[in-house]
Formats: sequence, C-alpha cells, structure tokens
Amino acid sequence: MKKILPYISIIGVGALAGNMINIGLSYAIYWQSLDPMAFMESFKVDFPLLLGPTAATLMPAFIATIWMIFLTKENKSARRFWIIAFAALLVVNIQTAVYHLPMNLDFIELKYSAAEASSKLQGWIIFHWIRIGITILAGISAIKALQISNNK
Repeated sequence: MKKILPYISIIGVGALAGNMINIGLSYAIYWQSLDPMAFMESFKVDFPLLLGPTAATLMPAFIATIWMIFLTKENKSARRFWIIAFAALLVVNIQTAVYHLPMNLDFIELKYSAAEASSKLQGWIIFHWIRIGITILAGISAIKALQISNNK
C-alpha cells in the first residue's frame, strides 16, 4: 500500500487541479459572459454537475495524503512534504466550505441582485484561482515527498 498511495495522492491532486483549472478557464469565463441573473439561473444547473468530478478527485488525494503522513514517520524529510501537501488540501477544503460553498448556495437561491451577483462572481473567480494555486502547491509537495522517499 505504501507504494501505491503516493501515486493515488499525486494523481488525485493533479486531477483536482485540472478540474479546477477547467472550471476557471471554461465555466467562469462563460458565467462572466452572462447577464448576472442568467448566470445565477445557469449556476443552478452547472454547480451540481461540478460536484461529482471535484469529490472524485479530492477524496482519494486527501485520504492518500493523510495515510502517507502516517506511513512516513521514519522519513522526516518526506513526511514534512506530505504534511505540506495535506495542509494545502485542508486549506482548499476550508476555503471551499467557508467562502465558496455559501456563495454557491446563494447563487442557486438567487439571493443577490444583478450588481451583487456580478461583484460576488468576480470575487469567487479570484479566490477560485487562489484555490488552484494552493492545489498546485499540494501536488508539488506530494511529488517532492515521493522523490525524497525514492532517494532514501
């Protein structure tokens, strides 16, 4: 298991980053092109469709990364990078739960005026790209941890 888990983590993080980049480069651009009220109507349909791929990539990455922290107790250098990868994924989860998810639900419920929706969407996109950067940091850290483990 110790041999396959690092790859599950790395592939999962890479897939998560790819999924999030896709959202940023396709959906976000499309959403910005819409009238704000039409955007929120569209978001009702789009958001549930984005949950599956996000969960399918995040969960294996998150679980495998946690396991690698425990499996590398004897290799402090590798373990440090697994902890960084885990912390980055944790930050992404917290940011999603605290910032993006409440706003997503408000978009779905059409809680914003057109001006508010437009402004909120701009902030959503900026913080989405921050999530992507943090996810990439998680991937780099996981790769570094694997490299250290393989060189020992």
